[in-house]
Amino acid sequence: MSATDTTQARLRTKRSAQVVLASFLAGVPAMWWGYGTDIDTANVLRAGRSIFDGDYQLSRPPGNFPYEITTYVLDSIGGAPLIVFASMVSAAVALLLLAGLVRREGHDPLPVLAVVALSPWWWVASTSTGDYLVAVALVLGGAHARLVDRSVIAGVCFGLAIGIRASTVGLVAAWLLAELWRNRGQLPALVRVSGVTVAVGVLCFVPAWLSADQSFAFVTTETQVTSLTTLVGRWGVKNLAFWGPFTLLALAAWFFRWIPSLRSAWVDSLLTRFALIGLVWVELVYLRFPWKPLHLLPALVFVALLVGRSERRTAYVVAGGLALNAVVTLTIAAPDVPHRATTGDLDIQLRRGVLITDIDCRLEDSALGEWPAIGSDEAYDRSVGIFDCQTQLWRSGPRMPIDQGDAGARMFSTLGTHEAE
Repeated sequence: MSATDTTQARLRTKRSAQVVLASFLAGVPAMWWGYGTDIDTANVLRAGRSIFDGDYQLSRPPGNFPYEITTYVLDSIGGAPLIVFASMVSAAVALLLLAGLVRREGHDPLPVLAVVALSPWWWVASTSTGDYLVAVALVLGGAHARLVDRSVIAGVCFGLAIGIRASTVGLVAAWLLAELWRNRGQLPALVRVSGVTVAVGVLCFVPAWLSADQSFAFVTTETQVTSLTTLVGRWGVKNLAFWGPFTLLALAAWFFRWIPSLRSAWVDSLLTRFALIGLVWVELVYLRFPWKPLHLLPALVFVALLVGRSERRTAYVVAGGLALNAVVTLTIAAPDVPHRATTGDLDIQLRRGVLITDIDCRLEDSALGEWPAIGSDEAYDRSVGIFDCQTQLWRSGPRMPIDQGDAGARMFSTLGTHEAE
């Protein structure tokens, strides 16, 4: 490597570190704004405590034992600030790992990091109770381990990612398929990785299996969907809320320009194959379970990989669109029945963006006082109330204040099964 290349590599590393640090510091104030806006907060804490009570009750099917127990321990030690700090660390690690993967393919990670870090939903996840970014970081860690031929470490990371968030199995499969596609000689190594992944993943779900009387009832969900139209509608309005209209337009324009180079990119780039397979998986799963916008966070990473490595200028336009979504957003429909929508009315409204709304919801929740006792009805109501506040980001029409809605009646069951419109 020439002196010029070395200087450029160091500069890229420095800039990447600066983006990660800025993203981390942006979340520091949220450490004193409660647990965040995730609807599962109360059930995760309750599940973690139940482990120590000797009567494990998972937070939601199929459970995420490693995250539940870790979150409860952190809460016992340092309360909400420590849990939020842990989420922030997970986000920073994920960004560092993402930058490392991009550098290994010889690209500047800055455009990729800009797309991810400037998304307001990344900030929401990194400052809230939630397993999303932990799972993403573990998948990226497993990918790094594979690239340096550490099969056991890769398998442990992949298995833990699945144990923390079951849908991550598709992301792991995306990486393994992306590797295998161009190098069939990797098959023995990938079989070893898969074996470790399965073993670790299965161990993570043993407590849930035992809690279900040694049956597989823990993998079921009570959620009912009335029609494909309902699914597509929810999928559409929440994708709009996640990306924002400006970002979606920019991505559409980029995609049609990029199509001619798709074949060569697929052949030449492991990360392109990983991102494409993973993106399809995430959006298909979200079409079936169109609940929280935060479930689309892996899609954000994949889009950043695709755009950031192909067109630097477009990546910054997309990042700008995501940043705009933090300030102002667009809703297009009002549900017939909040949290149980089967249809809706066209109702286009401009609203305060993701970041402004999320902070406002947190402050409104903080004004209610200390968090209620773990496992109490009041704790469930607080979780649903603050999430209900967040739904104004994709749901037109009025909303009730956090402490005045019929949150308990709309609350998902003690297993965390719910259907948010």
